Amino acid sequence: MKTRINKRYRGFTLVELIVAMAITAGLVVVIMQLTNQGVALWKKVQEDVSTSTSGRVALQTMSHDLESFQMKGNNRYEWLFAKTEQEHRGGAIPKGLQIPRSVQFVFFACAPDRNPAVSSSTSLRNNYRGARAHNMDTQGDVNAVGYRLMYRDQVLNLDANEKEKGIFPIFSLYRLVVPPREAYEKLMGQSSLQAAYVPFERQEEDNFLCENIVELSLVFNIEYVSSEADAESGQVGYESVSIPVISSSSSTMGKSISVYGDRIVAGPKTYRNARIVSASMSITVLTEEGVSLIEQIRQGRRRAPKPQDFFRSHTRAFSAEVLLPQPI
Repeated sequence: MKTRINKRYRGFTLVELIVAMAITAGLVVVIMQLTNQGVALWKKVQEDVSTSTSGRVALQTMSHDLESFQMKGNNRYEWLFAKTEQEHRGGAIPKGLQIPRSVQFVFFACAPDRNPAVSSSTSLRNNYRGARAHNMDTQGDVNAVGYRLMYRDQVLNLDANEKEKGIFPIFSLYRLVVPPREAYEKLMGQSSLQAAYVPFERQEEDNFLCENIVELSLVFNIEYVSSEADAESGQVGYESVSIPVISSSSSTMGKSISVYGDRIVAGPKTYRNARIVSASMSITVLTEEGVSLIEQIRQGRRRAPKPQDFFRSHTRAFSAEVLLPQPI
């Protein structure tokens, strides 16, 4: 006697199970790939946001300072100097990862954080008499502002030659603001602002502005008198020139620039009756991935790549142009 099997209770065959498992595995792989791509995209966006924030902070601060540049004409005093950075403090810097291009520059400006006496902080309100006494002799509100890019850990205050295990200095941009009183008494009216500024030169935690900036370039666009006034029309001929402050073996003119009240000196060349019309700034910011890579190189876990490959893959460039006010 044969028994009839009810098809409603029939199970899956081995082939059906294999097909179902293959489909499920394929879906899992696709979902994991999409998830990994999403995470990678999120990290990329986060890294770009962090990098652009560093660049924007640095450029905005320098732009605001340069927009309030202060100088008086028809004198032999130095009001601004800029030079290529010569000191890299390279003892512990990975080979091939030194600062490729950096400018140090100092000038007079009306910085927004110029005067503690007008601050609204509680500590200064409580000590208003002392703050007022400190600034009562201040002649105006003009500061000296200095920028310098250093290879230094701004958190632990370590130079590049500090070789503590697990600690590596990073590229840091410093901004030093000399108060109006000291700027007036010790820096204004100097034939060499660069020499007078040396005692103020320091890179400390209070002067730290921004990290992970590996390049700082500066180009001055100047206008100068090219011919004498025409006897009939009284018009004077003007010409303009762009002077990049860079360290280049092919150009001796661009390694430094000094702006005086009666002239502008760019290397061996002097421009009489000249003025700065604008300044173009460009910075290169190191990404977080680049910082991590440098840490691994410093700890000996990875070999240093070629500089051109490293900076092409792990940096972002930003630029800005600022119109400078004309001399009084």
